[in-house]
Amino acid sequence: MAKRKRNLDSSDANQINLFDMIEEINPRKFAQPDFQTETKPLGLRIKEAVSEAIKDSGLKRYAIAGQMSEMLGTEITESMLNAYTAESKEGYRMPAEYIPTFCRIVKDYTVMEVLVSASGCRMIKSEDAYYLEMGRLQAVEKAAQQKHRQLQNELKKMRGES
Repeated sequence: MAKRKRNLDSSDANQINLFDMIEEINPRKFAQPDFQTETKPLGLRIKEAVSEAIKDSGLKRYAIAGQMSEMLGTEITESMLNAYTAESKEGYRMPAEYIPTFCRIVKDYTVMEVLVSASGCRMIKSEDAYYLEMGRLQAVEKAAQQKHRQLQNELKKMRGES
């Protein structure tokens, strides 16, 4: 009995295309930020980002403080978190060494992104690093294919097969 040939057409409706999974590239997203137009001071933007991250996490402040205390090995209280987010408390800021732990707990890295963008850089998450490496490899493959075609054409010309 003859076996049916599988249709390996890339337009198969059930086949997921890797590039469909990657967010469409937005040139504005990667443009150099213009910090002269920023109307809020960095400290206030950080406080707002911490406050939003707490709200969006679904966790209570005392739970976040407890997890931070456990992970950092130093006491963090709910009132400290309140002070870190209150716009009226200008002298209170979340120490930079607390921010990575805070971000892991609330699963929101906006605070880190605010800090990184203030230095004129962009932050990528660990998962995105794989996409970047895959894109780099794809570019290398494309360049190798072009070089291969160029060498084949030159060889044909040398042989007089043009």
